[in-house]
Amino acid sequence: MNLTLRQLRAFVAVAETGSFTAAADSLHLTQSALSVLVRELERETGVQLFDRHTRRVVLSDAGHTFQPLIQRLLADLGSAVAELTDLREKKSGLLRLAAPQLMACTLMPRVIAAWRARYPGVAVNLIDTLPEHLLDGLATGEAELAVGQDVVVDASIERRTLFRDRHWLICPPEHAFANRRKLRWSELEPYTFIAPTRDFRQRVMPELSSEVRAYMQRPGTLEVSYMTTALGMVANGLGLTVCPSYSASLVRAHGLRMVRLDAPDFHREVCVYSAAGRSLSPAAASFVAMLEAVAAPQDAKGR
Repeated sequence: MNLTLRQLRAFVAVAETGSFTAAADSLHLTQSALSVLVRELERETGVQLFDRHTRRVVLSDAGHTFQPLIQRLLADLGSAVAELTDLREKKSGLLRLAAPQLMACTLMPRVIAAWRARYPGVAVNLIDTLPEHLLDGLATGEAELAVGQDVVVDASIERRTLFRDRHWLICPPEHAFANRRKLRWSELEPYTFIAPTRDFRQRVMPELSSEVRAYMQRPGTLEVSYMTTALGMVANGLGLTVCPSYSASLVRAHGLRMVRLDAPDFHREVCVYSAAGRSLSPAAASFVAMLEAVAAPQDAKGR
């Protein structure tokens, strides 16, 4: 059986109006075209749906049974198409994101707020996680996008670089470095260094001179799992740390200063990740565009 939407809509129009002429007008068809559609439907179903009289058309017993079923089918189809249209136009839906804790409390709220101002009908679920678990939600479907610093991925993950973000020295406002415009890594040697993540030293080592590598590896160097822990320790005079540009709001909240570090500059890529071979929803695709437009950091002033 091969029924078409045009046949079903023609049937419902005749059933509701009781007239081929009125039904044809409502569907912007000629009466002969409408009659062809109804006859085709009756031929496909093998059932006479209307009893045709000289002045009127009435539903047969089979037509009475058929009518509410087809009306419900067409209404459900209309609702499904409307919902799909809302998803396409970002009037509804759910955007599922994952980001490491530092990015989730600094960069992501700013971008999400700008995005929600444009698409208020779409709900946003942000999963804040440890960096080592950033991509876990992509495999389970809990997150459609993950945004974070560069990590090694396999063929199941698609990675797209958004921008390269500089790391800055963080110190208390009364520190000797607080009013400097820039510093060399070698100048940190007299001070306790607080590595802001467990993998930080491993990542930065290849870019440093042998003297600075020795400084980073000395027993007095501290290592924590969270940037907020490092900032709290710096605020209480326990050492110095570094952080990316996008965390400037959190640095300011702790009353600390940012100073540019040179020789070498240390940058890390910020990337967006998604499941390979899976199309992004309209909401996710537009969020990536928003990230590219507003998330790239401006040079911090270090004050």
